Amino acid sequence: MYRIGVVNFAGGTSDWEQLQTIIPDNWELFQIDNEKKTFCDLIVFLENSLEQVGEICGQLIQMKNETDSLIWVWSTFQIEMNRMVYLKLGADGVKTENLKLEEWLLIIDNALKRKQTMKKSKPEQTIQENNCDGFVLNHRNRSVIINENEEVQLTNLEYKAMDLLFKNAGKTVTYEEMYQVIWDGEESKDRKFYRISNLIFHIRQKFVQEVGSSDTIRTVRSKGYVLHV
Repeated sequence: MYRIGVVNFAGGTSDWEQLQTIIPDNWELFQIDNEKKTFCDLIVFLENSLEQVGEICGQLIQMKNETDSLIWVWSTFQIEMNRMVYLKLGADGVKTENLKLEEWLLIIDNALKRKQTMKKSKPEQTIQENNCDGFVLNHRNRSVIINENEEVQLTNLEYKAMDLLFKNAGKTVTYEEMYQVIWDGEESKDRKFYRISNLIFHIRQKFVQEVGSSDTIRTVRSKGYVLHV
């Protein structure tokens, strides 16, 4: 079963309804909530109006940084410049009226199968230090497995943060250390604090939603965070 996430901006619903009627049986289709990111094999941006181009570009850049999912734009327009912009920003393709549905479905199906085969061919990564008293960092799925059966899906940035905390379990990881590992850039101290705090907030929210508690990641006032397991 492939998980297909759809980003449907404020516009018409005809494309979304059309997608629902033509998807293969092994596709699980759902609309992506930007506040609650989840793992998916393919992300489809529905371009319903030209006013959405800028928003799509911003979301596309963010998704490329946070996930290794395939990304396509489903466009109702035939504007070559827009297609080139999407492709340059990292989209795997742009679906327009010139590309028949049957052909598009075959292209996507082949890409998903190839992606799945590549995952299976990679040796399972197991790092003992990332297994802490019932918490396991799953490298292949970019997730945290709790008590052997609760799995919390992470974005690429969230995975980097959890990987660093796991490697330093029981020790305080400073805001500066986290920022350099995750973003490796130069920003003001306040900006670094905000980005790290916001990232940890989203991870904690996922822990609350999936396992009912966020106590695993504790704040060390004015310093950073510690993974408590």
